[in-house]
Amino acid sequence: MNPFMKTRIPLLIFFITLFHFSCKKDNTTDPGTSPVSSEKILSDFSYKVALATYADLSSKGAALDQSVSDFIAAPSQQGLETCRAGWKNMRAAWEQSEGFLFGPVSFLDIDPSIDTWPVSFTSLDSLLSSPVTFDQTTMNQLEFSLKGFHPLEYLLFGQNGNRLYTDFTQRDFEYARALSIYLKDLSAQVYASWDPNQPGNYLVQVTEAGTGSGVYSSRKAAVMEIVNAMISICDEVANGKIEEPLINQDPSLEESPFAKNSLTDFIDNMKSVENIYLCRYSEDGTGLNDFVRSFNISLDNSIRQKITAAITALQNISLPFGEAIIQQPIQVQQAQIAINDLRSALENDLMPFIQAKVTD
Repeated sequence: MNPFMKTRIPLLIFFITLFHFSCKKDNTTDPGTSPVSSEKILSDFSYKVALATYADLSSKGAALDQSVSDFIAAPSQQGLETCRAGWKNMRAAWEQSEGFLFGPVSFLDIDPSIDTWPVSFTSLDSLLSSPVTFDQTTMNQLEFSLKGFHPLEYLLFGQNGNRLYTDFTQRDFEYARALSIYLKDLSAQVYASWDPNQPGNYLVQVTEAGTGSGVYSSRKAAVMEIVNAMISICDEVANGKIEEPLINQDPSLEESPFAKNSLTDFIDNMKSVENIYLCRYSEDGTGLNDFVRSFNISLDNSIRQKITAAITALQNISLPFGEAIIQQPIQVQQAQIAINDLRSALENDLMPFIQAKVTD
């Protein structure tokens, strides 16, 4: 053997080994600092998740209102189907906003006004039989369960989801129109409340956390608000939206029974968590995942996997939720477990991590 080769081989092994351990160290240990700033996370969340979602919600609210207006002007089954599709489109945007139910959507009571459930169809029928005028003054005065998504859902889909356009009465048309205007106005209001071009907008409260914000004394406080909101929606889906109908074996307690849309609602709620964590809606940004990954790749991988597992478990339920709680209780329970597993990771792993690592 060439003596020069005998010298090179041990040196080559040494450098390969050194490179291996250096890479391993970078992937598994805390580097001490992150190239991802909390300021960037808050800015991108505000613009690319919150504002983008609410802009989409407002746009789809206007489209739904136009569809209802067109349907009333020229009733047809196709027109009714267009209204139903518009309701589901707006509903998806709303459910994907529920991972950040803080700020104006909370303190202006937009959340309960737009999405109180369950809804009793007997109460809705009683209202339709009353002499009340369906104008916006009346809508503002009605109790939460009689306005928002679910009363309109009942009108568009019917009690069993098979309503025909010929079933509509004049009172149905009047109530549907008032509801669609109400939804359009609420969605425009919540978008305007984050619009950076509007005075007093909430976006600046988040992006200027720790500096000019009157709400958040530090960036850490704002990031913790976001994580807490993610935890809250997981808890609500697993231990409210799923738990109550399941444990009572009562389909009337589900969230969107008339459109048979509850499972889609739940999946969109989990997508909301995913959108926040990855910082994406219509476009990608710098998210919590980037911050976590710069310190701890295994934690980031774990959270991503649990989000995917929660969505997959919900998708494994093959029947409408009101039927699944009776005929597929195991699949429903597995979805509940997966969502609670995600909630636990956010609460017990991500939150302490944020508390420790966000220092400004």
